[in-house]
Formats: sequence, structure tokens, C-alpha cells
Amino acid sequence: MPKRKHHVRKQPPALWVLAGIILLLVVIFTFKNGSDVTPVSAASFESQLDQALKDGRPTFVFLHSLDCIPCKEMMGVVADVYPSFQESIVLIDVDIYKQGNENIMRREGLQSIPTLVFYDASGKRQVFVGAMSPDKFRATLQAMTEN
Repeated sequence: MPKRKHHVRKQPPALWVLAGIILLLVVIFTFKNGSDVTPVSAASFESQLDQALKDGRPTFVFLHSLDCIPCKEMMGVVADVYPSFQESIVLIDVDIYKQGNENIMRREGLQSIPTLVFYDASGKRQVFVGAMSPDKFRATLQAMTEN
């Protein structure tokens, strides 16, 4: 019996390159849109706020988008200043364009971004709209921890 030759069909390299590019785009798009391994659900923002207020913990609710210029400016301020207060003030960081955040936005009366909502230990609410200077932000957080 004659040996049968197995014909292996080779894929053109262009198809492999195209498949690689598509895979890379999917990965980049997934990370760009903030997909995490453990995403925070919108409902947990509200429950997190409710729990912090119930426990009498000062809380900072930061409502923003990832692409507005004042929001980006404020994100930098928060990144620089907040770590000094993370043990004493709860941060609720809300990207308004993430699906499911409508309830927290409505609850906080969002009209413009960025909106900064500060709750002291007694639950007294203070709202600031727009980017805040690092010194003013630090002073506001400091005042929340002294009350």
C-alpha cells in the first residue's frame, strides 16, 4: 500500500498578522474602558456611601469623567492629596460615563462635572463644582477630619 501524503494547508502570514492585530485591539479596548477583574458595581457606590454615613465616617464623593479637562486636572489633585487622608476619609470615585451610575449621580444632584461632594462625620453635606486647587482640597479634607 502506498504511503499517503498528508497535505497540511498553511495559513498565509497575513491572516496571522491580522488575527494578532484584532486580538491586540480587543485587549487595548478592554483596558481603556476600565474593565477590571473585580469591577465595582454602581449599587455598591450607594451602599458604600450609606454605610460610611451610617458609621459616621467622613466621605468624599468624586463625580467626574475621564476626558473633561477640569476632571483630569482634579483627578491629578485627588491622586496627589487624597492618599494622606485615605485612612480617615472614604473616597467614592464615580466615572459618570460608566453604565449604572445614574442613581448615585441623581442622588448627588449632578449638574456639571467635576462635582465634589464632601460629607463630614455628622453627615453634613458640602458641594463644590469644578476643579479645586490642591491647597483648597487639602484644607477641605483636613477640616472634615477635625469635626
